[in-house]
Formats: sequence, C-alpha cells, structure tokens
Amino acid sequence: MNKDKALPTESVRWTHSANRQHWLKLALQAGRMVAWEQDLRTGYVTRSENSEDFIGVGSGPLAEVLLRIHPDDRHIRENLGRSAAPEEVEFRCITPEGDEIWLATRVQKVSRYRLVGISFDITEHKNDKARIYQLAHSDMLTGLPNRLSFGEHLDNMIEKAARDEKSVSVCIIDFNFFKDINDTFGHDAGDAFLQEIAERLRKLAGPTVTPARLSGDEFAVAAYGYDQANGLELAKKIARITSRQINHDGHALGIKSCVGLAVYPQHAQARKDLMKAADIALFEAKKHGRNQVRLYKDSMGQIIRDRSRVIEEMETALRYGAVMPFYQPKIDLTTGQVIGFEVLARWHHPSRGILAPAAFWACFEDQRLSLRLTSYLFKRVLRDVRFLGSQGFDIGVIAFNLSNVAFGHPKIAEGAINALRYYDVPADQIEIEVTEDVLLGRNEAASIRKIRTLREAGIRVALDDFGTGHASLAHLGKFQIDNIKIDKSFVGELQKDNGNKAIVEAILTIGRGFGLDVTVEGVETEEQAVALKKMGCRFAQGYFFGRPMPCERVADFLEKSPRFLL
Repeated sequence: MNKDKALPTESVRWTHSANRQHWLKLALQAGRMVAWEQDLRTGYVTRSENSEDFIGVGSGPLAEVLLRIHPDDRHIRENLGRSAAPEEVEFRCITPEGDEIWLATRVQKVSRYRLVGISFDITEHKNDKARIYQLAHSDMLTGLPNRLSFGEHLDNMIEKAARDEKSVSVCIIDFNFFKDINDTFGHDAGDAFLQEIAERLRKLAGPTVTPARLSGDEFAVAAYGYDQANGLELAKKIARITSRQINHDGHALGIKSCVGLAVYPQHAQARKDLMKAADIALFEAKKHGRNQVRLYKDSMGQIIRDRSRVIEEMETALRYGAVMPFYQPKIDLTTGQVIGFEVLARWHHPSRGILAPAAFWACFEDQRLSLRLTSYLFKRVLRDVRFLGSQGFDIGVIAFNLSNVAFGHPKIAEGAINALRYYDVPADQIEIEVTEDVLLGRNEAASIRKIRTLREAGIRVALDDFGTGHASLAHLGKFQIDNIKIDKSFVGELQKDNGNKAIVEAILTIGRGFGLDVTVEGVETEEQAVALKKMGCRFAQGYFFGRPMPCERVADFLEKSPRFLL
C-alpha cells in the first residue's frame, strides 16, 4: 500500500521538474540567452539546448565558440575565469546567418575548476546607444559631425599633436548673406545649399581632416599635421570650393564664403582658445568682403575687444539718446541751390566727444544691434523732416544710408515704407543709399526685390561710393537705381591727377547714358566744384558747401537761403 501511494508523488515531482526545465528553456529563448558551464581543466563548455540555434554552437570545447567570436574580442572570452570575483563582459559574436550581434556575459567561478555563466543578446541595446550617440554627435541635416563631435575630434588632435610635436589647423567657414536664400527661395533651398556645401567639405575628409557643421551656415574643418603654410592652402581651397555656384530647382544660389584660420600651437594651445582665434580671423575676413581668407594675428584679439566695448557702449548710448543724425547739404551746381541733405550719424560719446561713423562702424555690422541702430536713426530723421517742414523749410530729398546688415533684413523695405506712413513723410523726400558691396555681396534676386519695393513706393535709391567696388554697367541696369554717387577718393587730386579726372568724366557719361543722377562726394574747395561743373556734373556735396550739422542748425542754414554760384 505504501509503495502504491508513493507512485503518484514521484510522478508529480517528475512532472514539476519537467515543467521547470520547459519554463527555463522558454525563458532562455524569449530572452535570447544561453546558460553554460565550463570545466576549466578541460575547457569543455556545457551549454543550454538553445545555444546551437542562437549562436551556432552547442556543447563542446571552448575553441568552437571562440571561432564564432569577433577576432578583436576573442581575448575577452578566453580570459574569463581568472578572477574569483563575479565578472561581466561584452563581446561581438557571429550568428549562423552571418549577422554580427553583441553578447553580454555574466560569470561566476563557483569552484577551482568550475565556471558558470549566462550570455544574453544586447545587440538592440548597443544599436540604441549607437543611434543616440549618432544623434548627439551628428548634424541631422548634413550628416557631418556637429559642434560637440568636432570639439572631441579637435581635442584628440591637439592631444596627439602635443605628443608628436605637430601642428593642427582649424578653419571656420561662414557665408555672406545666407539668410537671403531662405528669404527669397524658401528654406528648402537653404537646406539644399547647406547639404551641397557639406558634400563638398566631406570630400576633404580623411584620417587627418575632419569637417563639421557648427550651426546655421557656419562650418569648420580641423586638419592634423597642417602647419601655417599648409593651413593657408587648405583655407584657400575651402574658400574656392564653397564659393562655387549651386543650382537648385532652376535657381542659381551664388553666395560667397569667408574663412578664418588659426593654428595650434602658434595661436592657442587649448581647443576653446583655438576656436576663438579662428572665429576672430573669420570676423576679420568678413570685414574685407566676399570670398576672403584670414589667418589669425594677435592684433586681431585687441580689435575684437575694442569692437565689443564699442557695441556695449552703443547700447547705453541708444537708451539715453546720445546718437543723433547730422545733415550735410547737397547742391545743384547749375543753380547753386541746396536740393537736399545726406544723413550722417554722430555719437555724443561721454569721454571721446562727437564721433563719426568710422569710430563705431562695428555697431552697424553687428547682427543684433545694426537694425536697432538703423531704425532708431531713421525715426529720428523722419521726426526732424516733419519738424523742419512744419517750420516752412523746403529741405529737399534726404539721403539715408543702409548698412550691409540692415539691408539684409528681409522686411527692411517694408519697414521703411511703414515708418514713412506713420510719420506722414512723403516717400519722394527720402533716398536710400546702399554701397556696391551691399548689392553685389548677396543674392541678387533679394536685392532687386527690395529695391523694386522701395522705388514702387516712391522712395529713391542711390548707389554710394560708385567706382570703388565691383559694380558693372550690367548691374546699373539690373538694380534699377536713381542716383550714383562718386566716391570722394576720386575728387582730392582732381586737378592734378588725369586718371581720376578721366574716371569721374567716365562715370558722369555712364550716368547720363542710363538716365541717372550723378552726385560727387567730398568736394572741399571751390576749384574742385568749378572743375566738376565744367565736366557736366550737376550735383555735389562736401565741406566746401557745408559740414554735417544737427537739425537745429539746418534751420539756421536754410534761413540764410545760401546759394553757391560758381
């Protein structure tokens, strides 16, 4: 009876044991895990049943599984069991299908000759980490390394260069008026432009050269082993390949790049300082126009510090109204009468006295401050125009200069027109002056649109400093301006220098041919004024006729009804 009663109990125990084995097998399969035990004397490894399906190897000698492990990782598996403490390692393994997977293995040495462990698939986890790293270190639009990744690359280059006594060149690249592409053709065109630039820079990449996109339209290239001479060659090559025209959706995207270069260890020893030096060199390059390359010099650092101080002081000056418009008269040489004024900004500096724009031109070039300063001055001018008009003075046409940065704002034309309406100033009393570089240094379609908007509203447009830049006859017809102004540099030696005289006569002829007014700047003597009148010049301005003056003195000046008969 006792034996009969015992049989069901043994059967139950066997069933429970079988179930546990089944559950363990299912758990191992579901978790993509292999349980194993190794005899350290013989190297024989006993593995769970799913091992052969999982990694292509069942129970057998250690050498069999080593053949499945990536060659670079085999030593990791071979060295397991040398420590009495629990161990956890990771290595790559090749599946029967030929796929590479990552395994994590946790082991415990349970006796002198016995090692037990479990290996499980962490491939998805590794891939997720790789994707996160890629997102954190790559620019999503271009696929180039981003600022974070570039910094790490540069740190590694500097560390290696310090050991090997080598140089590292850093180029920072920026594009003049990239914003115009977005404003004129849309962000798709802007993205296509950046992607093409990235592709061109990617062709420079190699074991010693790393390109990156830092932000917006700013790119960088770091080159290990490149001294100052090689760095300059690289910077010039970058300027060439990034300034070539890009075609997108039937549009020619032709903006130019500037490159700033700094070299380790001559200019800086730390990554942050080296980047700052290259950035300062870039700023100097952009000051000198399009398609420029500049190598960092120590003197540039002082220039940047001075610029920062001036910008900071200007912000205070605007709060307290210390910047004001002065007015220089413009004369009709045929009648001798005043026909208008040009606005020239003046800053009442607390310690340096009255400053002309040359002393604070950096404020007009600063992306953040320029539009604020321009708007402030333009509104003061419109208030002055209204005041003088209310006093019965005919002040003629007022010429107002727009800087490169201010003209680059997509709504600058509409903003000027709205301001005229707000202050109730007739549009034909205002002439907007821009330099050749303002027009030619950016997307032509955007410039043409802004000029058309201004002229359709009745505002005149003048091309300032004509003859000193790169404007051609084709540009005069394309941009549809009203007035060209001859730079004062051609007037100083007008009577003695036949070359300057020929240039002035040629520009006067061109102006007449295009039906444009021509104004000569910088007339300081009666002899110059007479000579210009004999050449057929009708309009002029300069110290001979009147120095720049504040609004209250304009009223006194006009009250005297001056006439300059020559």
